[in-house]
Amino acid sequence: MHKIFLVFLIGCLSMLFAEVFSGASQAWFFNGWGILVTFPLYLAHLLFFLWIALKLKKTSLPQLYFFGIIFALYESWITKVIWMGYIDAGSPALGTLLGLGISEFPILTFFWHPIMSFIIPILTFEILTKKADSQHIWLLKKSTWKTSLIVIFLILIATFIVNGNQFSLLSANISLIGSLLLIFIFYFFSKKFNLKDFAFKRGWFITITIYLGILYLVTFFLLLPERIPPSILPYVSLLFFYILAIWLITKLKLKATRLVSLNRNHYSIKDLVIFALITILSVNFMGMIPQLSYALLGISYYLFWLVGVILFLTITYKIIFKKSF
Repeated sequence: MHKIFLVFLIGCLSMLFAEVFSGASQAWFFNGWGILVTFPLYLAHLLFFLWIALKLKKTSLPQLYFFGIIFALYESWITKVIWMGYIDAGSPALGTLLGLGISEFPILTFFWHPIMSFIIPILTFEILTKKADSQHIWLLKKSTWKTSLIVIFLILIATFIVNGNQFSLLSANISLIGSLLLIFIFYFFSKKFNLKDFAFKRGWFITITIYLGILYLVTFFLLLPERIPPSILPYVSLLFFYILAIWLITKLKLKATRLVSLNRNHYSIKDLVIFALITILSVNFMGMIPQLSYALLGISYYLFWLVGVILFLTITYKIIFKKSF
């Protein structure tokens, strides 16, 4: 029964980093759509791909990255953003290439969902439980340059949060602090768990699979049906990325998940609290200077776009040519 807190914890982490940090969800925990649709969507995807990764012994960070890319492709079938642009924009901002949005596809598929919706929630969970996959330890080891990058990233992310909340500091603070409080509550009941506890029994995995299948089918035809692409090209392009991601995952060797305890040299709960406070302060600061915030948002968006493309090309190159990570 206590595993329900574990599930809610990882789900709230994904919602925080993916939806709240992007500004896409405002106080989702008070919103029917957020509770009944968005939260289960992120939770089910994360549990689905993490279960597969654990069962197949494919939990290295490059493998999780490509599982995250497959995760990201839901944006084609459900929201249709990858094909047709953001809902409030009406069309892809920079047009399309091979049927996919030039700006939307790379940032969502190569950066936002693999990193923010999938990998960072998993790494944060490992920090909270003080036990991590041995293949993740190198990234969780503290360093001055990593900490500096994290702080800069959080300051830039604050621009997404305040813009998504229409520069309402009340809304932005409720969204951010409320999500952090939920994470604290569920963490309180999940301290004794670890990453391996997500290797649920097969029956739970089948249930999640059925849910996702129904979700994809229903939303594709009933949610914004006018955004369904009329040509076959976008489908061919997406199929290519599905096949490529699966192939690259299988190219890396199997390695059983071995958990090791984190020590004082790794990021800790104390560090997470400091990062949370920096984010809250940054949100309130950026909310008071809309013009600067909006300018930084535009710069950050295309910076993350570039980072995503570089990440994808670098990891793909290293896997294909068997270079060390």
